[in-house]
Amino acid sequence: MPRLIDKLFPKESPLRLLKEHADLVLKASSYLPEALELYFEGDLKKITVMSKEVEELERQADDIKARIRASYMKLKFVYFEKSDLMTILHKADSVIDGVDDVLKILQMNSVEGLEKTDIPKNFISLGEDSFKSVQLMHDLIKTLLDIVESSFAPKEIGKEVKEIDELENYEFDTDVRSVELGKMLYTQKNRMNPVDILYLEKLTTTISDIADSAENVAEAILMVIKS
Repeated sequence: MPRLIDKLFPKESPLRLLKEHADLVLKASSYLPEALELYFEGDLKKITVMSKEVEELERQADDIKARIRASYMKLKFVYFEKSDLMTILHKADSVIDGVDDVLKILQMNSVEGLEKTDIPKNFISLGEDSFKSVQLMHDLIKTLLDIVESSFAPKEIGKEVKEIDELENYEFDTDVRSVELGKMLYTQKNRMNPVDILYLEKLTTTISDIADSAENVAEAILMVIKS
């Protein structure tokens, strides 16, 4: 007997494809903490290799996006608006774009003289927080699939709401850490090259934006399960 999800989404299920897309986004995001560590160790060559690997993951994600759009056009009935699926996909895609941006930015400039400051440590922590946000986003998309398969069972919905709360806490922590890191950078204005400060400020906001994008996915999912 075919499962409900297969009835709702014939052939290629857009939600299952969305989960595959989220898998790729999570894998790309896992490079963040290590790439930041390598940057402050001065190993830009390995970052270049990582960047190419993320570009390949991004290419695969684009392929899944095209398959989702093709499947989306054939949908006749779902528990929520068809456009909601594309909104979630678009916001999730912003995450992998952000990771790609970070790795490219890391290859543009080498900032020296930070060994005796807490700046490297705080950048790595910011990257770890952003990655944790993406992990929760990934779990949310998986739970959304479980909710649909369970015909919106209250137990699954409760799990989703809890994960959204956790993600919002991570996103808040990331915002706080990025502001503190910005303050830390400007305490160095009398000893650092102004270009380096602006460069690191750009890096800070780009990393923080990844967590913001992950939270945007959570908000879009919340709208779906509340509708």
